[in-house]
Amino acid sequence: MSEFSYKNVYGTEKYKEFIDSKRYVIDDKFFHQTGIWELSDGFVVEYTIYDDTEQKEKGFSSTKAVGAKIILRNKKRKVYEYYCFNSYAYGFKDIIHHKNGHKYYPFHVDMYGISYLDVDTMEEYHYIPEGYKHNDDRMCGESFLIYNAYYDRKSNLIAYDGTYLGMAYDVMVGDFSNPLDFNPHLVSLYDIFNNKYEEIDFKEWKDDKLYVTCYDEEESMIIEKSLSVEELKEKINELTKKGK
Repeated sequence: MSEFSYKNVYGTEKYKEFIDSKRYVIDDKFFHQTGIWELSDGFVVEYTIYDDTEQKEKGFSSTKAVGAKIILRNKKRKVYEYYCFNSYAYGFKDIIHHKNGHKYYPFHVDMYGISYLDVDTMEEYHYIPEGYKHNDDRMCGESFLIYNAYYDRKSNLIAYDGTYLGMAYDVMVGDFSNPLDFNPHLVSLYDIFNNKYEEIDFKEWKDDKLYVTCYDEEESMIIEKSLSVEELKEKINELTKKGK
């Protein structure tokens, strides 16, 4: 696989041009659906999805743009509004209670990367990695698709479950000491376990360890594995020092 770039493309001119080219889809004529999902701490997310898909012959279709208008509310009060211009606008489960005393809302503004809103100060941070290098005109290459976030207050580590497109489900772990400028170097449990398991899912943080469940295809069974916080921190530091 090609070299991975951790450069943050959010806010660059190329990224702004890409997003501006998609904004037209936020229009009633492209309305697709609306819905609500509930978070912890009384927060609710309302979303409206817009889709410009052209139907072609023989059942084929071509999607020109997809966008979502998303509103974060707390006890019916509007807290924050943002847009996501991709169909992978996964909804996270919980508000994160950080060791620093603040609460954070994780969210997506794009298919890749992750954003955080400090719901106490309304400061925000967006990170979209440049990803794996490529040879076409796409804004960025492939990177890990994050489905959910699981923070461990004691260790200041965060685990993300998700996948690379067409790859096995994985859990990636990173340092979350500074939520609004976090370390983007994430350690893959799939790599740590030598690509042995077809699917790895987060279970819990407990007793200074990360517990996950793994599907062993050879044995056709689900097993539980764990890694110590100390070992995970060492691997994150090693990856960070390499400067990749």
